[in-house]
Amino acid sequence: MKKRNLLASAVALTAAAAFALTGCGGGNSASAESGDGNTITVWAWDVALKQLQEASEKFKETHPDVEFVFEEMGTDQIYTKLATTLSTGKGLADVIQIEGEQVSGYATKYPDGFADLSDIVNEDDFLDVKIGEVSANGKIVGFPWDAGPVALFYRRDYFEQAGVNAEDIKTWDDFIEAGKKITETCTTPSGEPVKMLPIAPNGSNFWKLILTENGGSFFDAEGNTIVNSPEALEAMEMAKKIYDAGIAQNYSDWAEYEGVVVNENVATIPEAVWMIGTIKDKGPDQSGKWGVIDLPAFPGKDPAGSTNGGANLVIPSTSPNLDIAKEFVEFALTDQQLQVDGFVNYGLFPSYIPVYDDPTFSEPDEFFGGQKIYETFIKLGQTVPSVNYTENFNEALSAAGSACSKVYLEGEDPKTALDELQNDLVSKFGK
Repeated sequence: MKKRNLLASAVALTAAAAFALTGCGGGNSASAESGDGNTITVWAWDVALKQLQEASEKFKETHPDVEFVFEEMGTDQIYTKLATTLSTGKGLADVIQIEGEQVSGYATKYPDGFADLSDIVNEDDFLDVKIGEVSANGKIVGFPWDAGPVALFYRRDYFEQAGVNAEDIKTWDDFIEAGKKITETCTTPSGEPVKMLPIAPNGSNFWKLILTENGGSFFDAEGNTIVNSPEALEAMEMAKKIYDAGIAQNYSDWAEYEGVVVNENVATIPEAVWMIGTIKDKGPDQSGKWGVIDLPAFPGKDPAGSTNGGANLVIPSTSPNLDIAKEFVEFALTDQQLQVDGFVNYGLFPSYIPVYDDPTFSEPDEFFGGQKIYETFIKLGQTVPSVNYTENFNEALSAAGSACSKVYLEGEDPKTALDELQNDLVSKFGK
């Protein structure tokens, strides 16, 4: 399971173990510099690589002369290689997997590094948030893949014990009141009070999640820092209100985050669709106890979604196999059966909207009480606006964690904390 910045990527939904790599066609590892015109080298991680291998076998049915070489790499390995090779364009694979929030950073720093895929990406066919991830320099520089739409997972049994009706939770204020009832009423198997949700008090995860839901972001369309916008302030005030209500379970790392399922000490988890796999993996005896509802809304606003995780594919502009690589990527990520298989087998929730009409996405899930849970994620995923991450996202995310810690743990006023964060980031980034 991938755990970068405590945010698990959607491709790691099933927590599959790493596997031995084989190149389709018998190769081991090859440089894209060979340029024989019919060998595509791929860098990707975990189950995503497995899915691309399966896509390659189907692709070869109509392209028998094309060979593939697959190399599994973690995100850090890929980003290290990109940092040392994008400047020259040499030593790169033909197809490379990148986390959604990282694409624009590389594309901005190396404006000619990735091929323009505007001719093969129909923007209307993909979630807006995914198009935002692959847009940079006035071009589409990546192909959208798996998405991480967020909803609210909740424990049906705890809600019932506390007399809370999940459908009555419309706003975050409703959420707080329900959380107080649950914390006062329900106990864990070990006898401790059940908390309403997990929050990392030294990180920005929860604030970032509800910031996106509230229509805010770290940067505007021009890349200007806007972490003290009205939307950001409203989200920080709400995050503080929730934390100060005493209904949050603290956690500090991924193991503790997974632990809230194992220990059964929270009644809800606001998280992306890939959390389905974590819940089933860590709480197999909890079948029938979980459900999914919309994220609570901000007062006076309609229900909306957020996003966490997911990846895309890029093709280096210097690839000697550019045309066939583009053809493969478009095929792999728009063939509807492949998209369904990737979701069913590996938990890769597609951002390709046409595939949502497949019956798979309207099937009930018995683990979740027979609820048609995917319909909720599909609905909310289509409400998430495009986000401009920019090349400064990682640094801003780290600094935001410190600001959240001041608000949660030191009682700093949210406006003061965000104004300080704004001034700090503008000083660093120049805008």
